[in-house]
Amino acid sequence: MPHAWIECSANIVDEPEVQQLKQRIYDAALQTGIFPLGGVRVRFQVITDYIVGDGDPANSFVHVVLRIGAGRDLETRKAAADRVFEQVCELLKPLHDRRPLAVAFEVQEMSADLNYKFNNLHEYINQRAGSR
Repeated sequence: MPHAWIECSANIVDEPEVQQLKQRIYDAALQTGIFPLGGVRVRFQVITDYIVGDGDPANSFVHVVLRIGAGRDLETRKAAADRVFEQVCELLKPLHDRRPLAVAFEVQEMSADLNYKFNNLHEYINQRAGSR
């Protein structure tokens, strides 16, 4: 973990800041130092059917959900969330300055009891790292 879901309104998908968002979130998650490389997943989805605010077609949005595994204390979770959100805001500030933009970010902790894994990525990542 973490798994990040990014949604953005279609009217901003070609903006350079939005094009960089996947990588920025990926990098920020790893920079927290609490997430294993093999657990990071970043998904990006363009939403074409939406209404934002007063319905003006210039209004736009980015919504990020970061789902993390259970077991970290609140201080650790908050520090990681602050780091990722800070990076999202830093990246999107120029877009925010140019047009109406709503940015939402939330962290969800997954249930320790109902979170199942079938994952061999860690083994493959370690193999590739060893062959370099």
